[in-house]
Amino acid sequence: MGCERPVAALSHADKDKILNLTQTHPALPEGWTKGAVMALLSEVAPHIGLRPARLAVLNYIIGRTRASDWTSPHREPVFFGAQDLAAVELGKTSRQLRTDEAALAKLGLIVKRVAANGARYGRAGLGLILTPLIARLEEFIALRDRLRAERTHLRALKDLRSLRLRHMKRAISALPFWATEDPEVADILTRFAGWPRSDALSRLGLDRLSAHLQATSELCARIDDWLEKKGVSSGEPAENFRPFTQNTKEDSQNVEECSAVDNSKGREEFADSEAPPSPPCTAPPTLTAENLYDIAGDGLRMMLDARRQQNRPLRERDIIEAAWQLLPMLDIHPSAWFEGQSTLGDHGLVLCLLLVDAGRDHPSNPVRNPGGLMREMVRRAKVGTFDMNSSLAALRRRRSG
Repeated sequence: MGCERPVAALSHADKDKILNLTQTHPALPEGWTKGAVMALLSEVAPHIGLRPARLAVLNYIIGRTRASDWTSPHREPVFFGAQDLAAVELGKTSRQLRTDEAALAKLGLIVKRVAANGARYGRAGLGLILTPLIARLEEFIALRDRLRAERTHLRALKDLRSLRLRHMKRAISALPFWATEDPEVADILTRFAGWPRSDALSRLGLDRLSAHLQATSELCARIDDWLEKKGVSSGEPAENFRPFTQNTKEDSQNVEECSAVDNSKGREEFADSEAPPSPPCTAPPTLTAENLYDIAGDGLRMMLDARRQQNRPLRERDIIEAAWQLLPMLDIHPSAWFEGQSTLGDHGLVLCLLLVDAGRDHPSNPVRNPGGLMREMVRRAKVGTFDMNSSLAALRRRRSG
């Protein structure tokens, strides 16, 4: 005769254990914890209808569950704490907390499973069940990734607008004093004055900001066309790209600008202080935008080829924007560009990036850390020890020979 205990004779606690071992529930993927879930919810909360006050309640509930229940397929994470005590700790009334719990259940984040009298028992699995939250994890991860991508795209659009704002200011400063009498210039200046401020761009939304970026590109092209047609330089020789030697910081700040600038007060209203033009630098007339293409690396050439238009040579803006868009491809954080803005300006930073990109195909000492080299160039420029003339001359010799 067997001596096994009949199932009917098992206690309620034993029955619950057997039931829990035979049932399976959604569990967090490997590497995930309830703390990671709380961090994920903080990112997506506004986009799933979860207000800050109720997010705090949900985090409170999650924080008081057993960590292992989130990763076991045989147990559910359950909050079975007394509602009155939870209300006190959250600084709410019991009625407010009941309303919050009902709202969380309506959002599909918890299931309220209690006894007939409203009681909650941990061993019986009665309380606020967080299994629905685990079941929706992939949905929330996808939402988080989409939101991050949108923020990155928005940041890129705002940075591109900043480049074009500085370009317009440089071009406007190059206008001769009589230019405002030209109807084309007058229209350009009027449209430029209507650009939204930089601190208002985020409020436009992606669609309106994208449309604005298209308008800025067209306006930049119009003023470039006008300057080219009238034979007026954009304020700095060699299409704004020149090899320059920075032996001291003082030298880089006090070089005279070769420009047909009208510095009247009326002109300044079109160039507010939120994005000053790049620092001026002298240059020989031999290093043009097309010559830069000839010595550029494969990455920058690819970006420029995508921007090249028929029957028009490359312009200053083509190279600046191509260099900016190349940054993520070289795994260089945009902060490296921002750090060098006050010292090198857009033009100097383009030349730095050109050197970095071209250095990746160096036959004996290829660049393996583009971001590190870029930041080192910026650092040396700030202390006045960066000789860009020599670096560019060496690159040109390597390309020619």
